[in-house]
Amino acid sequence: MLSRRQLRIKVLQSLYAYFQAEKNEFGVAERELFRSIEKVYELYLYLLNLLEELADADRQDADELRQKFYPDEKELKAKRRLHSIGFITKLSGNDEYRRMLKRTGLSWQKERDLLRKMFLEIKRSDEYKDFFSEEVINEKDFLIDLIKKHFLETDTLSNHLEEENIFWPEDLDFICHIIIRMIRSYYDSGDMKLMPLYKDEEDDKSFVKTLFSKTILHNPEYENAISERTKNWEVERIALMDILILKMALAELVHFPGIPVKVTINEYIDISKEYSTPKSKQFVNGVIDKLAIDYKEQGKIQKSGRGLIG
Repeated sequence: MLSRRQLRIKVLQSLYAYFQAEKNEFGVAERELFRSIEKVYELYLYLLNLLEELADADRQDADELRQKFYPDEKELKAKRRLHSIGFITKLSGNDEYRRMLKRTGLSWQKERDLLRKMFLEIKRSDEYKDFFSEEVINEKDFLIDLIKKHFLETDTLSNHLEEENIFWPEDLDFICHIIIRMIRSYYDSGDMKLMPLYKDEEDDKSFVKTLFSKTILHNPEYENAISERTKNWEVERIALMDILILKMALAELVHFPGIPVKVTINEYIDISKEYSTPKSKQFVNGVIDKLAIDYKEQGKIQKSGRGLIG
């Protein structure tokens, strides 16, 4: 599930916290880093469970409708409801999902007001009205629209997630697109598969651990190298996030012989656009190229294999 880009971002966030802390302990910081990665997967399960809970709210709404003295005839004649959607039904019966959800202890039980608010927003939407009244409706398209409009485009959910974990609002877009991919896969193949946290657990964990530790271990060296290439700037006045991005890039250029230089440079330029100041892209772009040349000339960057040199 997590790409190398996402792993780099998690390392960047943890390095920022590490260097900002008054008292920083490497062992504690490393454990927190891997915990932050695990929390991304918890958000994935939490949002899947949200779909279940919204479907359950829909089921309760249907039950209450039938008990009303003057029920809404259009709703009574609904051709389908949220709780009858194939993807959600299949998800609820998935043993692996239920086991992992239980292991995390995640629950929406204390958020009944929030669930009710979100359900009513969905129920009042044109998409939902069409969904339960039209003759032909594509469940896949409806679910994808629901996630885009009611998970991603409203503040109701993101505000709640920020209270639970400060990084979850940043991870929301990524996880929603993972769930959308899962929905497409289910309706295309009929197969309900949970995404694993890592694509290659051993390799990805080694990448995270090495990138984090080498950036810290060689921090004085990287700071001096950056200072030499930013003599017209005062290093103290450059955005801390830019400095960390450059240090991570150097660590990756030196300590990962299997990653092409151009890939590393492009990755950190892209990350700077999203996680630093508006001028960061231009600054990081200019400095990182010069640093790569310096380190190549000093023989510190050793790449081997087709496509890795240059």
